[in-house]
Amino acid sequence: MLGPYTVEKIENWVSDFCQCDGLSAFSSALREPAGQLLVTFLRASCEGRSIEPEEVEEADVKAALLGPVARLAVPEAVREDVPRLCGAFLAYLEAEGRLGGGRLLGAYAAALKSGYLEAAFGKKKPIIRPGSKLGRNDPCPCGSGRKYKKCCMGR
Repeated sequence: MLGPYTVEKIENWVSDFCQCDGLSAFSSALREPAGQLLVTFLRASCEGRSIEPEEVEEADVKAALLGPVARLAVPEAVREDVPRLCGAFLAYLEAEGRLGGGRLLGAYAAALKSGYLEAAFGKKKPIIRPGSKLGRNDPCPCGSGRKYKKCCMGR
C-alpha cells in the first residue's frame, strides 16, 4: 500500500508530463485517457514491491504494463500506442532528473508491446510445433534405430 505522499507525487509527475509537450507525439484519442493510464501504470509499478517511484525497475514496469494497465478499458484504436506512451513517460522522468535509467526503462516498456497486446485482448497465441508430427512408421526419436510403433509408441 502506497502512502499518501507517494500517491500525490505520482499524480504530480503524471500531471507535469501531460501538461508539457510529451503528449504531442500521440493521437488526440490517446491524450484523453493518458493521465488515468499513466497514474495506473506508475502506481502499479510501485505497489508491487511497495517502493517509491524513483526506485522502479524493469520487473516493476513489466508487471504493471502486463497486469493492471492491460486490464484498463482503453479504446482499441489507440491500444497499440500504450506501451510507447509509458516509455515516453519514463524517458521524460529521466530528463527531468526524477528517475535514473528512465530512457532504458522506456525502451523496455515499448518493447513489451506484443505481450501487452496479448494481455489486453485476452487472446493467447497458438502453439506451433517446430517440426512435423511423428508418425507410426518414422524412426524412433530415442535413437534405437527401430520404428516408433515397435519401440516407444506404447510407453
